[in-house]
Amino acid sequence: MVITARKCRAMDSNTAFILNEYRARQAVDRRDYGAAIEYSMIAAAKAAEANDGWGFCRMTFNVAELQLGLGLMDECIATCGNLFETDAIKQYPDYESRAKVLVTRAMHNRGEMGDALVTAREASRLPMQELSSEGRLSVQHVLVAALAEEGDTETAWEEAVRLAGMLDDEPQPRVAGMAYWAIGNAGFMSGRIGAGLNYHRLAAESLAMVDDVSLWGLFNKASAHMRLASGLVTQETVECIERAEVAYEVVRVTEIDGYEITITRAWWELETGNPGIADKLLISIEAKVAGPYPFLLGRTLQLRARCLDALGQEAAAMECAQKSERIFTEVGAEVLAADSRKIRDALGQSAR
Repeated sequence: MVITARKCRAMDSNTAFILNEYRARQAVDRRDYGAAIEYSMIAAAKAAEANDGWGFCRMTFNVAELQLGLGLMDECIATCGNLFETDAIKQYPDYESRAKVLVTRAMHNRGEMGDALVTAREASRLPMQELSSEGRLSVQHVLVAALAEEGDTETAWEEAVRLAGMLDDEPQPRVAGMAYWAIGNAGFMSGRIGAGLNYHRLAAESLAMVDDVSLWGLFNKASAHMRLASGLVTQETVECIERAEVAYEVVRVTEIDGYEITITRAWWELETGNPGIADKLLISIEAKVAGPYPFLLGRTLQLRARCLDALGQEAAAMECAQKSERIFTEVGAEVLAADSRKIRDALGQSAR
C-alpha cells in the first residue's frame, strides 16, 4: 500500500486535531479558558489542513463561544465573522445559526440592540428544516430576547408563544430551561407578569436539573432583574439575587456577569430604602465598566441618578441621568435612553 506525502500530511493534521481538541476540553475542565481558546484555534487550523470542514466549524465555534464567555465581545464577533466567510460553514447550517446566535448575544452585551435584532432576524431566516431541534429553539430564543430588548414587546411575546409551541417534544432540561427563560422575559417585558413568573418557575425547575452552577447563577441574576423591573420587591426576588451571588463565588463567572450581579444587588438596595448602600456598590464598579462596557456604564449611571436623587443630591443625579441617556443613545438602546430621559425630566421639574 502506497501512502502519498499528501495523505501523510492529512493524517498528521488529523492526529494534531484530535490531540488539541482533547487539550482544549481539559483546559475547560480546569477553567483555563485562555488555554482552551489557544488549543481550539490550533485544532481548527489542523482541521482546515485536513479538509475537515466539520471539525473546523466545530472548533472555530468553540473559540467564539469561549470568547463570549470571557467577555471578549469584539473577538467573538470577529471569530464568527471569519467563520461566515469560509466555504465550510455553508455545509453546516446548524453551526451558521449557532454562530449568528453568538453574535446576537455579543452585540446585546455591547448594548447594540438594533444590530442584535438584525442578526437575530438573519438567523431566523436560515432554512429551519436543516437545523437540529436545539438549533431551531436557540434561534427562536435569541429572536425573542432581541425583540424584547429592542422594545417591540408585543412581537416578542408573539414569538415567545411560538417558542413555547416548539417545546412539545420535551427537549433536554438545559434547552427547555433556556427557552422558558426567554419566554418568561418576554412575559415580564410585555406586562404579562403572571406569565413571566410562571415561565421563570418552569425555567428554574428545568435548569435546577442541569449540573451547571454558572448557568444557574446567570438565570437567577436575570430573573431578579426582570422581577425588579416589574416592581416585584419580594422575598423571592432577593432569593434570586442571593443564589446568583453564591454561584458567582463558587464558579467565578465572567467579569461582565459579576458587574451585572452587583448592579442588580444595588437596585434591590435602592428599592428597599437603602440608597446610600446602593450608591456605594455602584461607585465600586463605575470606573471598571467605563472602558470596556459602555452599556453597563449606562445602567450604572442611570441607577446612580436615582440613588443620588433619593439622597438629595439633585445636581449629581442630573449629571448621571444625562450621561446615561447619552450612552444609551450612542449604543442604540432607545428603551433605556427613554428611561434616562424620564429621570432627567423629573429632576428638572423638581428643581423648578
